[in-house]
Amino acid sequence: MMRIFCAAAFLGASASWAQPMKILKADYQIDSVDRGIRLFVREKKAEGAKAGEDNVVLFIHGATFPSTPDFDLQYKDYSWADWMVQHGYVVYMFDKRNYGFSSREKAMDEPAAANRPVSRSFLVIRDIGAVVDHIRAKNKVSRVTLIGWSWGAMTAGYYTSLHGENVRKLVLYAPLYENSLHTNIGAGSGLQDKRVPWQFNYGMGAYRLGSAEANNKRWDGEIPVQDKTEYREQGVQDAFNAAALATDPTSNTRTPPSLRAPNGVMEDSFYQATGRRMWNAANIYVPALVIAGEDDTWSFPQDREGLMRDLTNAPAKKHVTLPHATHFVLFEKQRFRFFEEIDSFLKSSASAGR
Repeated sequence: MMRIFCAAAFLGASASWAQPMKILKADYQIDSVDRGIRLFVREKKAEGAKAGEDNVVLFIHGATFPSTPDFDLQYKDYSWADWMVQHGYVVYMFDKRNYGFSSREKAMDEPAAANRPVSRSFLVIRDIGAVVDHIRAKNKVSRVTLIGWSWGAMTAGYYTSLHGENVRKLVLYAPLYENSLHTNIGAGSGLQDKRVPWQFNYGMGAYRLGSAEANNKRWDGEIPVQDKTEYREQGVQDAFNAAALATDPTSNTRTPPSLRAPNGVMEDSFYQATGRRMWNAANIYVPALVIAGEDDTWSFPQDREGLMRDLTNAPAKKHVTLPHATHFVLFEKQRFRFFEEIDSFLKSSASAGR
């Protein structure tokens, strides 16, 4: 049985005479398709909103952080979920197995080196399927729009290549796809077994630790100017780190505080970045948007160009590169342009699947 916890937030409308919009939030868990795996789900919608195929959206998170800090950061106007609700969408997000408020396997409570990477992509797309089926049944719709960020884009594409009948439109935000020269995750990186160079470095273990300092270093490193405030305000960085760490109950047991992030994504990404793709975009038969910031160092132009080349069966496809934006554009000064590009694509008259 699902347990539902509801809350409401009020957002002011743009016109002074308009009534504030009441946003309803429901947090609960559902069963994945694998026994013992429970998945955290959050739903957000305007009071009285009706869900239909044209406005139901599922956000899919990336490699390190779970869904709520990514898509529903409650700091000023940085919640992408709330922005989407204000623009007519019924929004869902969920935590993949071993992330956030979803079930964690025993390996996540043992020393990382005691086990191989957990939450491989072939398992995670089973979680995506469970949530998509739940949304379809709850709202009596046939298809759901997927928006995936980073590894979320990779797993959203993977899922859609197998189950496109359940997907209306697909947004691939900062996707890894095909680029043999990846500096962070391919040959020559720490993910490579130096003794068996074609193999992933299984010494990394089941999971890794993510701290605020590590996240700041990565984000700052992508901004190609000395003054980082040209891209981002400092407050959102601090707010995001605090929200992310709060999703792992063990974070404060370590110094500095850090959350556990499964390494299945790292194994899969290493193979993806060294020519051994898990899925083929030619098997996608729904409209697709490929979008990223020009300064992103996870998703390179070669990844996105490869995707566009392989999306041969998508009835509509579009590629957008945002200037002065990084992998974290949803929290940067270009975020509203980013949101609007996606909104425009979702509301376009492009054929919504076959």
